[in-house]
Amino acid sequence: MTAEELFRSLTLESLSLTGLQAQLQPGVEVRNVECNAHVEFQLTPTLIEGSSPPQFALQIRLTCVGTPIRTAQRSKLFDLEIRAVAMYRQTGGEALNATDFAAHHAICARQLFPALSARAQGLLADLGLQNIRLPLDLPRQLSASADQGPVVLN
Repeated sequence: MTAEELFRSLTLESLSLTGLQAQLQPGVEVRNVECNAHVEFQLTPTLIEGSSPPQFALQIRLTCVGTPIRTAQRSKLFDLEIRAVAMYRQTGGEALNATDFAAHHAICARQLFPALSARAQGLLADLGLQNIRLPLDLPRQLSASADQGPVVLN
């Protein structure tokens, strides 16, 4: 099964936020500092046992850490973390198994990342960091291996 076949056979049933955290580092004035925003996006797939038709969950973690551009010291200016769970249900085709979903779950990232990136952008605005813009999409090529690490965006 290809990643595209997997994606066409699933529907996103829900996307629930399970944790939000954002903070400025104490004693550091961030609002007027030019900085890099290092973004990581991680997906962890699981099969929901006993579901019919098959249902799958993706545990999601999006993190963003800001560091200054113009200083030699890479001190952290701010950080945020969003945790979420996406539930997918199979809507057609042959019954999927956990191995297929684990092998190709990265295809779901293009659907999930924009929503979580927009929420992260809102958290940064709440901190007064409206000048920081996060990406709203992922790179065209994503690795589809089952043991992949996080997608890192700078």
